[in-house]
Amino acid sequence: MNTLKTTLLSVLLTSALLTLSLAVTAAETSSGNSTINHEVDIDYEMFTLPNGLTTLVYNNSTVPNVFVGVWYRVGSKDEPKGKTGFAHLFEHLMFQQTPNRQQEYFLPFDKAGATGMNGTTNKDRTNYYATVPSNALDMALWMESDRMAHMADGITQEMLNEQREVVKNEKREGELKPGAKVHERFDRMFYPEGHPYAHSIIGSMDDLNNASLDDVKQWFEDYYGASNAVLVLAGDVDVDTAKAKVSYYFGDAPAGKPIDRVEQWVPSLDSVKRDIAYDKVGTATISRAWPLPNGDSKATSLLHLAGLTLTGSNTTPLQRILVDEKQVALNVSAGVSPSAISSIFRLTMTLRPGVTTEQADAALNDALQQYFTEGPDEDRLEAIATGANVSLIRSLESNSAIGNHLVNGYILQNDPLFFLKQRDWIRNASADEIRQLTKTWLSKPYFESVLLPLPKFQDGQVEVDRSEIPKPDAFDGKVTFPEITETTLTNGMKLVVAERHNLPVVDAILQFNTGSLAEKAYATDVATHTFGLLRLGTKRSDKQALTRSIDAIGMNFSSAAGERFSSVSWGSLTEYVDDSFGLVAEMLREPSFPQVEIDRIISNVDAFYDNYESNPMQASNAIYQRALWGKSHPYGKIDTRSESKQISRDAVVDFHDNEIGPNNATLYLIGDITLEHATQLANNYFGDWRQVQPSALGNVPVAEPEQAKIILLDVPGAQQSSITAGQLLAPFKADIVATETLVNDALGGSFHGRLNMNLREDKGWAYGFYSSISNAPKGQRVFSANGSVQTDKTAASMREIKREISLYIGDQPLTAEELERDRISSIRAIPSHFSSGASFLSSIVSSATFGLPYDRAEGTIGRYQQVQLKQARELAKQTFKPEQLTWVIAGDLSKIEDDIRALNFGEIEVWDIYGNKLR
Repeated sequence: MNTLKTTLLSVLLTSALLTLSLAVTAAETSSGNSTINHEVDIDYEMFTLPNGLTTLVYNNSTVPNVFVGVWYRVGSKDEPKGKTGFAHLFEHLMFQQTPNRQQEYFLPFDKAGATGMNGTTNKDRTNYYATVPSNALDMALWMESDRMAHMADGITQEMLNEQREVVKNEKREGELKPGAKVHERFDRMFYPEGHPYAHSIIGSMDDLNNASLDDVKQWFEDYYGASNAVLVLAGDVDVDTAKAKVSYYFGDAPAGKPIDRVEQWVPSLDSVKRDIAYDKVGTATISRAWPLPNGDSKATSLLHLAGLTLTGSNTTPLQRILVDEKQVALNVSAGVSPSAISSIFRLTMTLRPGVTTEQADAALNDALQQYFTEGPDEDRLEAIATGANVSLIRSLESNSAIGNHLVNGYILQNDPLFFLKQRDWIRNASADEIRQLTKTWLSKPYFESVLLPLPKFQDGQVEVDRSEIPKPDAFDGKVTFPEITETTLTNGMKLVVAERHNLPVVDAILQFNTGSLAEKAYATDVATHTFGLLRLGTKRSDKQALTRSIDAIGMNFSSAAGERFSSVSWGSLTEYVDDSFGLVAEMLREPSFPQVEIDRIISNVDAFYDNYESNPMQASNAIYQRALWGKSHPYGKIDTRSESKQISRDAVVDFHDNEIGPNNATLYLIGDITLEHATQLANNYFGDWRQVQPSALGNVPVAEPEQAKIILLDVPGAQQSSITAGQLLAPFKADIVATETLVNDALGGSFHGRLNMNLREDKGWAYGFYSSISNAPKGQRVFSANGSVQTDKTAASMREIKREISLYIGDQPLTAEELERDRISSIRAIPSHFSSGASFLSSIVSSATFGLPYDRAEGTIGRYQQVQLKQARELAKQTFKPEQLTWVIAGDLSKIEDDIRALNFGEIEVWDIYGNKLR
């Protein structure tokens, strides 16, 4: 459950234009069919029940699931003075019991194999959604209609008290994030007094504390009527079936009363306003905000497009001038933050250490003036339009994406197909149109938020059967992998191809058997830097030209370096697959590794470590790894500022020339391609690539035997404590994965795991507390349980964590009910994990990494079905050792240390953020 500031789901690439939304009044009934251009044809129907509930239906039976969402037109803007945070608090309450359902809300969904269950609140709306197997649609509609019609009758004072504490912990956790205070200050100072947006979504502690049972029940009566909601069903359901089921389940929901609303209220700025705040950040940030009216949705959309032409890549003017040429900023971004009553154009830059805000402001003003004169680059505009089309085509694989498109378009624009209009506006926008629009709006006064590091001073009518929740029908969700073939080039490069011709797209991962374990012969972080530098220049193209070429074909490209394996990944439409291979080959075979980029990496080291040292809480994971593995182990190493500055171009070139080559690589492809075509491409672009002699990675050393110990990390003033507890496990064994997964799920691997139910639901001490087992193809693995708890409950939480694990392997072992619950949930969720080509490709690569058959996931259901309670209990006893846990606690030691020492859980040491013992 989140307080997300969501917008209409984008049909564009992540790096391209976010779709914008403006509020209008919703129509009663309609149906639609869009053929805005020949590339997209989306059919939907819309109907309205007598109680006012509007339903959007989109039928797509490609995947046997249905996205089910309910959008209520209520958000934090509807909260009167003294009741801030009510919209989000009630979102939490909507997951509690009703008179007709006493079990946990998520349990039927987990049993059914649903995915993506959640609710979010923003300033304008609250929504609830899940993707369920199509045989569980009745269950999902029963659940949503039950809380719409009957939630108020089930809310108790105990529920309110419990969820109030959960929300307060969520607020505390959010306030721990560096720079969080700026957002609340902005809401309070940017908007005039009385404006619906002039307070935070999560609200104030006082208002949350003062919320009464009568208050929340009145909130439900005022805003949760059927006529104030829109239901969307997208997926494996036809319109006639949807009408019948929605009429049956939602027909008894009260209509509710009409809602009085502020339609538009745009803040007025006669001159520049500036706010300066200090927080635990390593570098300064400047953020400008211009208020925008919502009368012209096209203009607002194009202003966000303008933001992408200003800052969207290293070829855009603000990135080039401020980051590369004048070097006053580390990064810069711009775009529109849309809301119903008024929107905002934001421009944010993170300053390079040593640069003053005055210098940065002056450089930014000069760069904007240059843009007002010259306008955006035509190639950049064309690249964004191409990216929009690529992303739209890819989004057609996802029922949840299309459902979000439709419902957000209807709620905020009275047009479910609004996202297609925006795509056309983007496609047809001219450079001069964008230039003039940007100059008009960004020449006006703005509000500037300046965030600085802390000074380093010392010191219804239908009768519905509510007697039981409908049970899902018989489940048939077997995953079938596409045909997989393989070959090997003469230079040793292995080629694996999975044919999937449903859409004209091809995704690829080129994986190399190298990573950080090979760095000893080169330099600290050389693997990460080498792969990160690939797209920043080649012997034929500088980084701007390379970016333009990538954007021109709508290609996505990324790289990553791990411990044993590193990779480059890319994807494109089928028509551009030859071009994409050419670009990847150029980056891998002809990188220039410009010295200026190496220098930039070195110059950014101080900013990174300033931030790291300013926020000790974020050191928890590094400290935990050192505590587990030991100082001399490669996994326990914590890099220092001086070590990170030792990177050199020579080290990068040496790593590239020795570790990255065809005989050390496997190319995985999936999509609209055959093995014959793939082999031809691989030979054309990689066939004459020189072989390498990579480092022998071998096995990592075994860590020292574990003994119970507690490492404390001091975070003065922290309102929450971060707790991580865990131990090393035996190496990976494929035949116990299914059992191990279910054993961990019941303990803490899911929302209903014992650890989370104890610390969040029963005690209200944490927003969430979970456990996990991190697998590795070789060597020991790690079990971890972690989360943040309120400061005064730190030691008590540690006691509860150890108690839960002890009971789990002792007097209260895994129950048959827990095992079956998690088994059914895991099995029924499997099909939703394979809704796209990229998800199949990821599974294929993962299986190969562990030395398993490419299509191993096809047998996952059978492996889950074979898990027996006796063997699961025995594995739990073999796995978890509560008396040997390693603990890392980060918090205000002046408030928590004495209580922790009183626990007598083991040897206690206080470390600094680099793993050095202080006492």
